[in-house]
Amino acid sequence: MAPKTSRRQLSDYEKGMIIAFFYCFGCITAVAKLVGRPWTTVKSFLARATERCSIDNLHRSGRPPVLNRQAHRRIVKAAKANRTMTRNAFRDRFAPGVSLSTVDRILRKANLKKWLAKDRPKLKAEHVAKRLQWALVRKDWTAEDFEGVIWSDECSVERGSDPRQIWVFREPAEKWLEECIRPKPKARGISVMVWGCFWGRNKGPLVCLDRSITKTVYLRLLRRFLIPVLCMVQETLGDPCFQQDNAPVHKAHVVMDWFEQMNITVEDHPPYSPDLNPIEHIWVELKRRLHQQYPGIADTRGGPKAVKKRLREVLPLVWETIPPEFFEKLWRSMPNRVAAVIEAKGWYTRY
Repeated sequence: MAPKTSRRQLSDYEKGMIIAFFYCFGCITAVAKLVGRPWTTVKSFLARATERCSIDNLHRSGRPPVLNRQAHRRIVKAAKANRTMTRNAFRDRFAPGVSLSTVDRILRKANLKKWLAKDRPKLKAEHVAKRLQWALVRKDWTAEDFEGVIWSDECSVERGSDPRQIWVFREPAEKWLEECIRPKPKARGISVMVWGCFWGRNKGPLVCLDRSITKTVYLRLLRRFLIPVLCMVQETLGDPCFQQDNAPVHKAHVVMDWFEQMNITVEDHPPYSPDLNPIEHIWVELKRRLHQQYPGIADTRGGPKAVKKRLREVLPLVWETIPPEFFEKLWRSMPNRVAAVIEAKGWYTRY
């Protein structure tokens, strides 16, 4: 057995000896013993010499790599285990003495880079179980099965935002993993609230509320604005189904009793699941169109009260500019949303 030697390049003398011995004996193991090199080294050298028709090493451009492949794998593994660590702290801990650009290059080769963590409601185990169960019940539904559902929700047009940005190490396909999500609390401090609904390609009215929504305000809203919508759906699609989330005002006894008295079917909705209510995308589009069509609304003279009054005036107008095709695309996406929840085993999805 050949003695252990350091992993140095073969000298020209050793190369010549290997060629000569192999020509004489034709046995790699014997040649390795004679030159005192591992048989794997001799085998790779002979293979390269045969392929290149030369015993010379190829010219290496640039500096040799600082880290070997094992170190590369260790860095990639550490990045996935410490996703929220800053780049500098990560480099200092797992690759001391190596430049940030080298670490970034290693991670890029593994399809990893820093991304902003996506905002999603914080899910607990019981929420995940309910989401999965909801999706499994509807896994065989077609898009047409969701057409008669009246999707509804409230939204704050003026919303606060957390100035902090959290970046995570991830691959593009890992966007919706639990450890790549930044859970966000429910919004508070609402100034202007709107309520709206849609079904199929059609939208109901957009209602601007003058006060914070309570069970009494919500019930009054439903009596005035939901009944006409239910009648329209009944005339075109048959028995309608009304959807609302699990906000306390929605689940108040007086509200649920009214649904029962009016014989209105209320669609079950899993908790903390905005991705299973397509109207959430309507609010994004509404705000985008608002700032596009009325870019100077924040500069309305008269202070906050005047701005709120102006918002209540223009928001219904903006609502009417959203085309039917936008609503249709959303409700037709429901089978894909259900499938995404099942694939994620109840956790976060891309919707």
